[in-house]
Amino acid sequence: MGGPSPWEGLPVFESSSVSASSPASSGAPSGSASGETTTLRFLDVGQADATLIQQGSGFILIDAADSAHDEELIHDLQAAGVQTIDLLVMTHPHADHIGAMADVLETFTVKQVLLPDFDKAPLPTTRTFEKVLEQIETQNIPTVTAEPGWTFTLGEGTLTVLGAGVETKDYNELSIAGRFDSPDLTYLFTGDGESGVEQDLLDSGVNLSAQVYKAGHHGSSTSSGEKFLSYVRPQIAIISCGVDNEYGHPNPETLDKLNAIGAQIYRTDLQGTITVHRVNGQLQAETEKEAA
Repeated sequence: MGGPSPWEGLPVFESSSVSASSPASSGAPSGSASGETTTLRFLDVGQADATLIQQGSGFILIDAADSAHDEELIHDLQAAGVQTIDLLVMTHPHADHIGAMADVLETFTVKQVLLPDFDKAPLPTTRTFEKVLEQIETQNIPTVTAEPGWTFTLGEGTLTVLGAGVETKDYNELSIAGRFDSPDLTYLFTGDGESGVEQDLLDSGVNLSAQVYKAGHHGSSTSSGEKFLSYVRPQIAIISCGVDNEYGHPNPETLDKLNAIGAQIYRTDLQGTITVHRVNGQLQAETEKEAA
């Protein structure tokens, strides 16, 4: 659908750095034998998205907020100790997920970039998207296009691409879905994927169970379907959305579905940045502020 690949001329990700395999079992992690711990930070970037995974001394950044929160994002990454980003993931090219990505690429050393499969969608033409590609090319950063089964190792953890979107003209449905498995926790993300992405994942038969789940599309009613959630069954659900946003996110029906499966719900609009890690053997979420 998208015509010529937008990645022609960009450096290609060396295959020796990754391996395609079946997704690791989520199990019930209890901690790392080496002492390396995993921390998930769901950064408060308004009605946008940015998630930082830290495993030991390594970092993966999934999406990069919008342009209105570029300074806050850079500050928060630096405060978390980020100097080098081992993998930068663009789940899909909407501005609320890539708005500050060019600034991130310019500010930090980024080793690799994981990109959506644009053979399934029309090529984006926004200036925001073009700036990201320009930074990747200028800095000669290796790239790879997402495909199911692709894996990336970070310390003792592994990020596995579970789904690479579906053919679409709506970039939400192009979203990369993946899971991070470590000795500490399991984490599932679906970008802004809606019913098409979720059904594709269900049809593929991949293991969707995870202890931590970031609700798709900011808690929209078009994501986090009842059947899908019955396979994920998260202990903790995170919703990234802006205060009094015009979209009404999160949708009350989505909150009801998450409550029905017993998930502990945390929201960036009410609680600011949310940090999830294991403390004394127990999975805990710490919030920047108390919910009103």
